[in-house]
Amino acid sequence: MKQYQRFYNYYEGIAQDYPRYWKRYRYYWKDIVNYCNFYINENNSVLEIGCGTGETLNLLKGKNKVGIDFSPGMIDIAKVQFPTLEFHRMDAENLELDRKFDVIILSNVVGCFENVLDVFEQLKKVSHTNTRVIIAYYNYLWEPILKLGEWLGLKKRTPQQNWLSKQDLENLLYLGDFEAFRTTRKVLIPVRIPLISTLFNKYLAKLPVINHLCLTNYINARPVNIQSKESIN
Repeated sequence: MKQYQRFYNYYEGIAQDYPRYWKRYRYYWKDIVNYCNFYINENNSVLEIGCGTGETLNLLKGKNKVGIDFSPGMIDIAKVQFPTLEFHRMDAENLELDRKFDVIILSNVVGCFENVLDVFEQLKKVSHTNTRVIIAYYNYLWEPILKLGEWLGLKKRTPQQNWLSKQDLENLLYLGDFEAFRTTRKVLIPVRIPLISTLFNKYLAKLPVINHLCLTNYINARPVNIQSKESIN
């Protein structure tokens, strides 16, 4: 079975339970929200690719917020939960939106794509010269820990995804006419443990060497060779 179909079946199967799952691990997801919101202002237009049931998009700043996902079940729930937001059932490899966005978010989805370069090339359709693309992805060093969490029932079992390094993503962005200009690593403990999580994530995670062990990696990128007079306000 192709990777697309495996992930499609998986997300369709968990769509009904996903809002509860998101809330269970909201400490982790809100850290991603806080990181993204640092670069978003209230007047920005925001596109989230792989929006799931809409919880993350709902918490992001921005004036016009749009979410897309390839799972009809996820999108149906997102529309019910957040009727003031705009959602579309759409494949990232074939974007059909007739507008440009100031900020584009891809949160923990690049490993699900069969061809990441195809997705990055599609992003040019919805980008202007000052668009900021924020990619959040798992550190591959965490794969054994995440698999252990699945075995213990602490994390939902997911199909095998592509584990891409920082260099892999930067190269793919370059081939897709995007320039990676900022990288960040965050989160040593992805669940809330009073005092302990704050100590590890706020202080220890910033130390050299230890920083490379963080779960979540971020890449900020901008398009090149796109002719547009639009800009982020």
